[in-house]
Amino acid sequence: MSFKLNHAQKHILRLIDRDKDDGGWVRVSQAIYPHIDSNIPKDLIELETNKDGGRARLTTEGQAVIDSLAWLE
Repeated sequence: MSFKLNHAQKHILRLIDRDKDDGGWVRVSQAIYPHIDSNIPKDLIELETNKDGGRARLTTEGQAVIDSLAWLE
């Protein structure tokens, strides 16, 4: 990965981590789904769509980013 995450991207990743269920998934509303789909690197999250918007979860790389942010910020 040769990019830097901005504040909004980090915030979204933290929200996914905070609100995830036992399977790691979090519901994403129709209003937010397009923003996440177009602005969060695909290496960091998995997305699924449904009639209500979709759901997202962190990939292994995404979880590693979240774990490292505690040490970096």
